Amino acid sequence: MSPAAHKVHLLTATVLTLHASAQAQALDERSVQRHHFGASLPTWLKAHAKLTATRATNPGPAPGVPPTLADGRVDRSYDDGYNRVNSPGNPVLLGAPVTSFFGYASDAQVVNAVGAGTLALHSVRLSGGDYTRKLDNQPFPGLELFYRYDWKAGRNWCLGWEMGGAYQYFKWGKNGAPNSQVALLTDVFALNGVPLSIVAPATQFDGTFAPVPGGPVIGSTPTRTEATVAAAVTGPRKLEMHALQLRVGPALTWEPTEKWQIGVQGGLALGVGFSRLSFAEQITVATPNIAPISQSGRSSDAHFWAGFFSALRVNRRLSEHWDAHVELRHMLTDPVRHNGPTRSGEINLSDGLGLAAGIAYRF
Repeated sequence: MSPAAHKVHLLTATVLTLHASAQAQALDERSVQRHHFGASLPTWLKAHAKLTATRATNPGPAPGVPPTLADGRVDRSYDDGYNRVNSPGNPVLLGAPVTSFFGYASDAQVVNAVGAGTLALHSVRLSGGDYTRKLDNQPFPGLELFYRYDWKAGRNWCLGWEMGGAYQYFKWGKNGAPNSQVALLTDVFALNGVPLSIVAPATQFDGTFAPVPGGPVIGSTPTRTEATVAAAVTGPRKLEMHALQLRVGPALTWEPTEKWQIGVQGGLALGVGFSRLSFAEQITVATPNIAPISQSGRSSDAHFWAGFFSALRVNRRLSEHWDAHVELRHMLTDPVRHNGPTRSGEINLSDGLGLAAGIAYRF
């Protein structure tokens, strides 16, 4: 071998040795820095919630065909009135039970006729249209703490385990629903010739539990009809949830350069949440002789869920011990159900995507 070739050979060997030494040193440093403690600000986008409604009032069971005396001796409440059992137990008059213990909200519900006449009472349930459409959550930043341990490391890859706990606030809300539908239940009671508009010329009337001599008594066995009709809703409705979520699973990281890392994660996700639903709405039914109906209320519920999460993370080394990262997440879990007495909600976190940005310290 010539002296020049020998020198080239020695130079090449030196470079390769230095490169291998640098790689070994990098692996040694990485093997030493196996522990990562970090914090991030997660938020959730496009997590859907859907509100549903039940009847706010109890009109009682439908009367039989033909009706019996028992059908006229039932407490019935409506969104615009009531027809209940009075102190004598709704005695029979003209072959059917009657009561003095009734009320209504508007004279528009009354149809007077000599020897006849009717009083219509209504119960509504929001059943479709704009009101039951899915709502997107309003994104709010949460707080997460996590720990990762690098278990195995190669030249440009690393396999570890990561666990984290996060607090997240979710909120869904809407004001009004102009194009909605209601399931309208109408019960018509016979007046038996009692002219209610003369007895009660105001827009609201309340009868008495104990009959008053000369006071009005009407039939207590209704004729019932049900229909789906259009309605407009005004007023706010809101669903909130405070959630604590835990996750644990393996994390695989690839290092295309010394400064950048790309990683994927997956594993088990557990969550516990506390939700609150509130509403204060006015329902205008597209049917004559029904005054606008007001409904309001609030309820709370607690939840637990389990599922699986997956994530894609991009990490940037800032210094010898500090990293910064951004992350895209998804969670696969069953819907969370909020059960309330008049309004309920269904929360589907799997419809959304999570975003997080944070920093980590490694040593």
